[in-house]
Amino acid sequence: MSIKLVPYLTFENTKEALQYYQDVFGATDVYRISPTAKQAEDLSLNADVNLEDLTFQAGFKLLGLDVQCADSFYGQTVISSTVSLMLQVNLKDADETQALKDLYNRLVKSDEVKVLITLDKKTTGNIYGQIVDKYGITWIFNAVKE
Repeated sequence: MSIKLVPYLTFENTKEALQYYQDVFGATDVYRISPTAKQAEDLSLNADVNLEDLTFQAGFKLLGLDVQCADSFYGQTVISSTVSLMLQVNLKDADETQALKDLYNRLVKSDEVKVLITLDKKTTGNIYGQIVDKYGITWIFNAVKE
């Protein structure tokens, strides 16, 4: 069985959000697809809407992990602190741990995120930290002993 859990985020302006994640997080493999006229009709969008400004489907990779996203066509997005995304690596893998630390440090230096918990070694022996991005998404950085 090959089941994956892929985060799917919705934004009021996914085009803008993609640029943010590319610039601030270093997201790679970014793509964006606008809705077709038929899809816009199915979504009951106004006929005069500029389809190129809308995002029907999009995605990017962060540390090699897939993140999918799109515009919120069914009402305004609501910022929520009830969902967090955890980036977890094996503490024994020096390359993975360093990539996690590098991403965290990049984000903190950008001044485009709020630090909730500073990334450092905790009493459990794990390395752990948390930030919140400008869209209200909490990102957890976790290097654990496996």
